[in-house]
Amino acid sequence: MKTTGYIGFSAVIAGSVLGITDPAWAAKKSVIVGMTQEPVNFNPLLYVNSGTEEVPEACMFDALWDMNHKGEFIPNLAVRVPTLENGGISKDGKLWKIELKKGVKWHDGAPFTAKDVEFTFQTIINPKVAIRSRSGFDLISDFKIIDDSNVEIRLAKPFVPFAWAWQKMHIVPHHILSKVPDINTAAFNMKPVGTGPYKLTKRVAGSHMIYKRNDAYHRGTPAIETVVHKFIPDQTVAYTQFKTGEIDVFGLHGIPPERYEESKTLANLVPLKTPQPWVEFIYFNCGKPQFKEKIVRQALYLACDKEKWIQDVQYGLPPRTLSYLHPSHWAYNSNLKDPGFNLQKAAEMLEGAGWKIGSDGIREKNGVKLKFTMSTTAGAKAREQAQAMVQANWKEIGVDMEIKNMPASVVWGEFCTKSQFDTLMVGWEPTVGMDPDYTARCHSKQIPVKDGVGSNYVQYENPELDKLLEEGVLISDMKKRKQVYDRIQEILHEDVPFAPIFAYVFIYGKKASLKGYEVNPYVTDVTWNIQDWSWT
Repeated sequence: MKTTGYIGFSAVIAGSVLGITDPAWAAKKSVIVGMTQEPVNFNPLLYVNSGTEEVPEACMFDALWDMNHKGEFIPNLAVRVPTLENGGISKDGKLWKIELKKGVKWHDGAPFTAKDVEFTFQTIINPKVAIRSRSGFDLISDFKIIDDSNVEIRLAKPFVPFAWAWQKMHIVPHHILSKVPDINTAAFNMKPVGTGPYKLTKRVAGSHMIYKRNDAYHRGTPAIETVVHKFIPDQTVAYTQFKTGEIDVFGLHGIPPERYEESKTLANLVPLKTPQPWVEFIYFNCGKPQFKEKIVRQALYLACDKEKWIQDVQYGLPPRTLSYLHPSHWAYNSNLKDPGFNLQKAAEMLEGAGWKIGSDGIREKNGVKLKFTMSTTAGAKAREQAQAMVQANWKEIGVDMEIKNMPASVVWGEFCTKSQFDTLMVGWEPTVGMDPDYTARCHSKQIPVKDGVGSNYVQYENPELDKLLEEGVLISDMKKRKQVYDRIQEILHEDVPFAPIFAYVFIYGKKASLKGYEVNPYVTDVTWNIQDWSWT
């Protein structure tokens, strides 16, 4: 069959995926979003692999308010975003008044009410539910339903990132989930019902998910009728499909850095270079005997050629960061010193700490060998190249690292969340939007394998850091607050529970004729405004 352009070709592909035989229909009414990772959970309150599971989250659910591409909170299920100026927040910062939109319906036709917001809060603070973060919600001392469209929330003490906390948490239905015995294992998690712009109609594991638009969507019926979320584990293959028109929007991980210059020459396709709040790390599982001593983690960080990683693997696109924050973030500690790359010094540090090279060439101490695995998403070419480089670096100092990559649905499932890994190569963002709060990732009471909550998968514990994290979220004065987060970053830089390498710059892509799509550096979701997309 001869096609006359990329729209025609895309239509054929869409038709094959959706069972549609009319190419014109497919081109006008469907969009295919391609990325390298596959979602494994569709309940927005449970663990979310940022960038991947946020696609079903954005398609099917709504938050009280969103963050737009200009860095502004905008109303969603709430009539307005509460502020001091509009009277929604009391002067002491403790009382929040939220008015909800009337007439919003769940996908099954049930009305959305204040009861759903209350139930979402109750679920978040339920210790039996594996919530990804309770930051801010655990400070709510009173949640009062005034009527179906109004709630009042009182905090025990002010929590500066509270608006971000609600922006990150989408609302779930009381009328369904209140009846299930265990939300962690509810059938809802794979067949969700939301208030969002699209409804999930089909999932083919390992291949794609299909959504149909919600004609009764409260922000207006979406122009795109069908959304296909397609999974292509190999980044190079995904890029080829973007070039040939098999996918319309190329999200996580996007165009490979080495193909960026080429992508700018492609007809009818638009590469979109944008900073993202992610940071690329090497995660050390502090619960494993190899990594209990910080000097080992420090030596491994020192023995990693970070600059070569950025220049040779990432083509110099992303900036170096020494923190969990992007270097452009207002709270970034610019006084941190880069340890650099020094194999000799790293070897001396390990030797001095008692890690001696054995007959097999591998260092060991007290019967523990510096032999372990590193895991990440299989098929992520840039990471695989970086792993090979790091593996060679560490071999030179008597460390044996084996590469053990797995599909996204495996490596970012319980293997990660239950701290089964040795080391990970991973990219993550602050857990409460663009706020510098990092409680969920490194507070000693946020280790899910021990506490059933949080994202401290490296099992890191530091009492001083705990106190600072608890203090930081209470300070509204930006200057004083920055001092606290400067110290937090100093401690993490010293202890290295995770080794920051670079701040993300993704190169997403879209077809030129897709309108309404906006790159948003304030969120990690390529589909954050999917309800506004349309074809010319």
